[in-house]
Parts: sequence; C-alpha cells; structure tokens
Amino acid sequence: MRRKMVSVILTVAMMGTMLAGCGSKAAEQQGSTANTGGESVAEKSNDGKDTAGGDNSYTMFMRNTYVDWIKELKWYDAAEANTGIHVEYVEGPDDFNDVYAEVDQRIISKTLPDAVMTKLVQTNVYGPQGAFVDLAPYIKKYAPNLQKYIDDNPDYEALVTDENGAIYGLVKESPIFTDYLAYRADHLEKAGIDVNSIKTVQDFTEAMRTLKAHYGKDNPNYYPLEGRENPIRFAAWFGCPSNISSEESNGIYVGHQKDGSLDIMDDRAYTMVETMKTWYDEGLINPEFAANTRTEGDWEAAMINGNGTFEYDYYNRAEWFMANGGVDADPDYQMGVMNMFQDENGKVLKGTSSCKYNEECVTAVNAQCSEEKIKTILTFIDYFYSEEGITLANYGVEGESFETEGDGSKKFIVDYAKEEATPEGEKRWSFLSDRFTVCKPVDNEAFFAWNSPLIAEAAQRINTEENMMESYNIKYTAEQTEELSNLVATVFDAEIAGIVSFVTGNKEFNADTWKAFQDEMNSLGLSRIEEIQLDAYRATFDN
Repeated sequence: MRRKMVSVILTVAMMGTMLAGCGSKAAEQQGSTANTGGESVAEKSNDGKDTAGGDNSYTMFMRNTYVDWIKELKWYDAAEANTGIHVEYVEGPDDFNDVYAEVDQRIISKTLPDAVMTKLVQTNVYGPQGAFVDLAPYIKKYAPNLQKYIDDNPDYEALVTDENGAIYGLVKESPIFTDYLAYRADHLEKAGIDVNSIKTVQDFTEAMRTLKAHYGKDNPNYYPLEGRENPIRFAAWFGCPSNISSEESNGIYVGHQKDGSLDIMDDRAYTMVETMKTWYDEGLINPEFAANTRTEGDWEAAMINGNGTFEYDYYNRAEWFMANGGVDADPDYQMGVMNMFQDENGKVLKGTSSCKYNEECVTAVNAQCSEEKIKTILTFIDYFYSEEGITLANYGVEGESFETEGDGSKKFIVDYAKEEATPEGEKRWSFLSDRFTVCKPVDNEAFFAWNSPLIAEAAQRINTEENMMESYNIKYTAEQTEELSNLVATVFDAEIAGIVSFVTGNKEFNADTWKAFQDEMNSLGLSRIEEIQLDAYRATFDN
C-alpha cells in the first residue's frame, strides 16, 4: 500500500529551463564564475574520474548555502565519525537555477565531482545518456538499509526508478506541512475579539472589520490582513484548491498542489474572488498584497510595526516575527496560530500540503566513478537509513541533545532558540530537516518538536490528516513534461493576473465576466493541463 501522504513536486516547469540551459552562453559563464571551492581536488580534474582519493572520502557538488549549513551541524560531524567517511563539498552558486545550470555545464565539460546535487528531471535526462550511474544494482549490493526503505515505500520506488528499472538519482525526504494562519494575539485581545469565535471565513471577515475600526481609525497604514507576493493563496479556505484523483483533475495541480493551488471552475472560486474583493474594497487586506506587488520586506515590516494582524504563510513565520523585531517594536507583541477554518456545516476546510519528496534536492553519482567509489558514497547515504543514522539526523546524540523517556519517546534536552542563535560558522545542534544535507528519512514529529513552543504546539494541533490535504507525486512522460512546461506558466500567470484584476476593480466582476475568464483560461490550455494531469495520475497510481 502506498502511504497516506504521497508527495508531489513539479518537475515539469523546470524541464524547459534545464534544457534551455544546456550549452548556453549563460550556463558557460555561470560555470566559469561560480564559487566552486578551490580547495577541492575535483577542481583539478577534467576527466571526472575518482576525484577524491582513497575509499573513505568523496567529493560532492552542492549549493553553497547548504554547504555552509552542513559545516555547522554537530550531528553531521558525528555521522562522518561513525562511518569513517568524509565528504569534500564543491560549492556551487546560491541561486537554485544557477546551481542546476552549473550541473548542465559540468556534464558538458566533464568536470563533475563524484556526486552532485541536482534535480530529478536532470537525472532522468542525463542518466540514460551516460552521465550518472544507475544506482539500482549497487544499492542492492552495498546499501541494505536504503534498499529496505525503497522496498517499504513503493511511492518512493516509483518516483526514482525509470521504466527500465534504473535509479539515477536519490530524492530527499522533506517534512510535510501546511501554511498557518498566524495572528497578533495582543491585537485581538485589545479589540475584544475571542480567537475561538473565528471558525468560518465569514467570522474572519467580521473580525477584520472590528480590527479595522479599532486600529485603522488612527492609522491609515493599517490593514488587518497582510502578506507578500502572490495573493491567490486562500482557495483552501473556500474549498476550491486544485485537486486530482483517478476520476478527475481540477485546476493546475502540477507544481501548485500547495502554493497557488486553485480550481477556477469550482463555483466556490467565484465566492473566493467575491470575498477578496470585499476585503479589498473595505480596506481589510493590504492593497499592494491584493495587487500582487507586495514585497517580502514590506510585509515583514508591516507585521513587525503593527500595521497588520493576520498573515497566512510558511508554518514558522509567527515565531519569526516574534524573534525578529516584533517584541522590540511592542512589548505586548504576541503571535498565535489559528485553527483551520470550517465550512457552514462545521466541516474542516483542509489546507494544501507540502511534498514528502523534494525532487529538486536529488543526489546523483558521476558515471565515471569506480565501483569502490560508488560503494563509499552509498555506504555513507545508507547509514542515514539505519536506525542509528535516523536517530542521529533527527535527534542527535543521546545524553547530549536528547534523552529517551520512560515510554520510549525522545525529548530534546538542548534549547532550540539558543542553538539556532549560535553565531554563523559555529557548531550547533540543529534539526531543520526542510534543509538539504543528505538524502535521509524525516521524522516529522522530531522536526516540529525542534521548534519554538509556539510552533511546536501549533504543529501538534494542526498537522493532522483531518486538517491537511493529501499530496501526490505524479510521474510524467517526457512528452507530457515538455507539453506541460509550455502550458503551466502561461495559464497560471494568466489566472493570477485575471483574478487580481477582478479583486482590485480593474476589471468588472460579475457572473458573465467570470464565465468569460474561465473560457479564456481553457482556451489558453487549462483544460489540456487537466487532461494531461489525469492521464499521468492514472498511469502512476492505477496500474
């Protein structure tokens, strides 16, 4: 049986970017100017063969920020000590697109280190062409823990294995979470609002009206609902996010199963736009946010300085505001996290969720590596799929970072805030498994426990099957990938632009104009996207 939470990440939209970057002048320039870690032996080799000496080390190309994080991790040092294997990292650029472009260039110039951080769409293209090793037979031979994980997780096996049974890349597991609706608890208290009375979107709108009257009368810069960038993020509140099953595909699901999820053909999408227009007209939502022009910095400043009360964003943002100026700006500053909304019948409106497997953080091995080098790489990775390695990467060392309770559960004994405040470059205990370090399983309970009390409590309360939609990892053929890459960005951008125009009043909003908008999106390719998604879903899960 496949797991309840199966992952999804779009490889499609990146396909065009990756192919366009192959051999391009921009890629050549990036490859020649990136910080590639001059101390690495790999940089002195142009044939890609066994670039790290001996059988107890190997080189790996990775995004530079990830390398910096790895150097600070106490548990990672313990893993190298326990395995006797050292990884010498070759630092790439910070921008993700530049990282993947450099992978393209290194393949062309034959300067790949022993291993490389890439994305699944690249391994699927370059692996069969001979750039990356087919790891499948070597995993069976040298990585028993990883092999057991693959056998026990058919969704993972289906994701990383091609039609010929080859495995060219190992995908990173990621924590599964949904966005949280955070709020200024002190604002609500001073305005006389009981947060537990806000159960529906209608309740939420009324609460914002009360807040606007209370704080907006003397502050023209106050808007109850703040945010950044794309404002079309509320579909789950209205029950109209994009979705997919064996029976139907609704909305752009691929690449937008969480962020930007919306099914404009659902009648409730009309209600969403109508409600957002009310928020805009009454000054309940920041107009720049509604117009899709609000920057992250502007949003952060508004929330810290008291010009906003609610924000719907990444799960740990409530704590971020507390730790990054909120309390300094107002000694009463206190953030909270709301429960999920309910519909008029009291049914929980589930939030869209993140993916279990991150296809943009994949480990591939240079095909020029000897079998001994492949064994070394897989031995190191395999350690993190052992019971000892899983505990180390998620909790650390017993007696130093955690202790085992009488019931067998594990409890951190180091302080999250103190450890994460350790100066840059210094060693720390940190278990932020949403960051890429090595391919390894994620203990979601440990991940959310390793947070401030505010976020840990919210995660325990919110991150349940009752509150979160399932996410699916759908495999696409090369032809489907190419067609989708030409459709998704165009249709998605047009959807956002059209809805923003309705909300801000730049375009008249009524049943007729909405129908015309739906027809326009279908003519641009929405219905074709849904058709491809459905075919791919059935091919992935119904066989």
